[in-house]
Amino acid sequence: MLGYRPKSLSYKFDFLIYIVPRFFASPVLFFLLLLAPFNALTQTSNQVARKFDEFGDALMTDIKARADNFAVELQNEPAAKGFIIVYHSRRDLPGISNRYAIRVKDYLVNPRGVEKERVVTVDGGEADCLAYVFWIVPSGTAPKPRYDAYQRNYTDPDAARKIDEYGYAVKNKRRRRDSVDYPTRADLLETFATELRREKRSFAYIVAYAHFSRTPLAVADEDYDVYYERRIDPPGTAVNELRLEKNALVKIYGVAPSRIRLIDGGYRKWRGLELWIVPRGEHPPIPTPNSFPPTGTRSKK
Repeated sequence: MLGYRPKSLSYKFDFLIYIVPRFFASPVLFFLLLLAPFNALTQTSNQVARKFDEFGDALMTDIKARADNFAVELQNEPAAKGFIIVYHSRRDLPGISNRYAIRVKDYLVNPRGVEKERVVTVDGGEADCLAYVFWIVPSGTAPKPRYDAYQRNYTDPDAARKIDEYGYAVKNKRRRRDSVDYPTRADLLETFATELRREKRSFAYIVAYAHFSRTPLAVADEDYDVYYERRIDPPGTAVNELRLEKNALVKIYGVAPSRIRLIDGGYRKWRGLELWIVPRGEHPPIPTPNSFPPTGTRSKK
């Protein structure tokens, strides 16, 4: 009786005696079997959009460092897209949300080499404070807006208001040949064009300032190398930029040319653009130049 084993039980134990040592003899197979449930859970969690980073107003060096980490994560997940959502406070110009998001995307696309199609910028609108939010978004998912993203103040539709203000660059030989053509004028004008669609009876005013400074100014090119700008822009610099901005509004966003007004604002120490929405019958914006070249000043490098 002691040596007796049921035939069916004997087969079961023989099977275990044969198989188990071979699992342990192959560590790779053994650990793959152990990790299988965890891999399934990971694949499921990867199909949910997740917030990668969130921060407020910061120096450009800090923003670039966070964008570097974001770029690495996007490289680790090639099937996902990166969403950059920027919220502005009630004290900010409405256009900075789109512009700040574009600035981060420009860094990801050009210096970091992330494909332009994989990075999506979102104007988050108004929130309690200025905030950047980076999301990793797999296909078929979407990021969640902040709970405090809503308009807090009343916008007077009968008053002129500035939508955005930023600098512009003129063409030079320092442009990298391998750089992606981003951002374009149309990208920076997106919020302005959106507001114009909402206020169909208002006019678009664009004020442009050319550059003049008594001493050469140090600026950075697309490779972040410092060089010195000329003291004064050639005649017609601001007018030429105004025409390009108008052309983008008309051709890309379909704004009627009759709704667009252009103002040469003179000179500032930095080139700049102001984007205004002015209701019909309201006074146009008044230029505010802050740099005045002497009469007869010629362009100098």
